[in-house]
Amino acid sequence: MLSASFYPVYLAALQIAGDVEGVRVELFLQPQGGYLEDFRLSELDWARAMRADALLMMGGGLEEFLPVFIAEGGRPVLVAGEHIDRLPGRLPDPDEDVEPTPNPYTWLSPRRWARIVDGMAAGLAQIDPEHAPAYVAANDAAQMRIEQMRLRLEREMAVHRGRRVVVAHPALAYLAQDAGLDVVLVIKRDPSVLPSAWDVAELEEWLAPYADAVLLIEHDAPLALHGLGGLRTALCRTLSVGVRDGDPTAWERAMEANLRALLDALAE
Repeated sequence: MLSASFYPVYLAALQIAGDVEGVRVELFLQPQGGYLEDFRLSELDWARAMRADALLMMGGGLEEFLPVFIAEGGRPVLVAGEHIDRLPGRLPDPDEDVEPTPNPYTWLSPRRWARIVDGMAAGLAQIDPEHAPAYVAANDAAQMRIEQMRLRLEREMAVHRGRRVVVAHPALAYLAQDAGLDVVLVIKRDPSVLPSAWDVAELEEWLAPYADAVLLIEHDAPLALHGLGGLRTALCRTLSVGVRDGDPTAWERAMEANLRALLDALAE
C-alpha cells in the first residue's frame, strides 16, 4: 500500500499508480484546519502511516513532520516535489527581519505539477521496480494531459495577460503566475478561521489601492470574502483537501473549473 500525506500528493500518486493492478493508494493524514504546513501528527495518523509499504510526500516545507518519517526508517519515503522552484511564502515571524519561507502550495501550476507527477513516477519506479513499466506508461499519459492543460491555460488567458489580481490563498499565487496574471497582493489569512467584521474592514482597507484587480479566493471561502472591497471575484479550487474517491482526473477537473472561474471574473 502507498500512503500519501496530503490530498495533492494523493492525486499525483493516483495519476501514476491509480490503475496499476495490485497497488493501492491511500491518505494517512486526516484533514485539519489552517495551513497544511502547520499540520500536527496525531497518534491515529502515525498508526495509519506505519501500515504503509511506502510513504509519499510533497517536500519543500509542506510536511513539517517529514524528518520524523525519514528517521523512523521502516519504509521508503518518496518526496515527489522537493526540488521544484517556489514562490516566496509566509514570514515565520512578521516582527523579525527574516526572509519569508517558500510557498509550498505549488500544484496549481501546470509546469510545476508536471514535475511533481514526474518525480512521483520516478520514485515509484525505483522503490517498486516490478511495476516500473506501468508507472512509466502512466507518467507518459499524465504528462500529455498536463501539457494540454498548460497550453490551454496559456492560450485562453493570453488576452488577459498582465491583469492585476489579489490572491487570498497561497496555492492561487501559482495559478495566477502560470495564467500570466500580475499578483499585486497576497492576503495572509488562516483559511480555517471565519473573518470577523474587524478582519473584513482591515482587508478592505488593504484592497483599496487595487480597485481594478480581480480577487482570487478558494471556492469554499467564507461568504464575507466574496466581492471583498467591491472586487470582482473568482472562486477557485485549491485542491488542498478533497474526497478520496480514487479519481485520477481530479486535478484536470479542478483546473478546468479554475480556468472557467478566471475567464468569467476577468471578462466582467
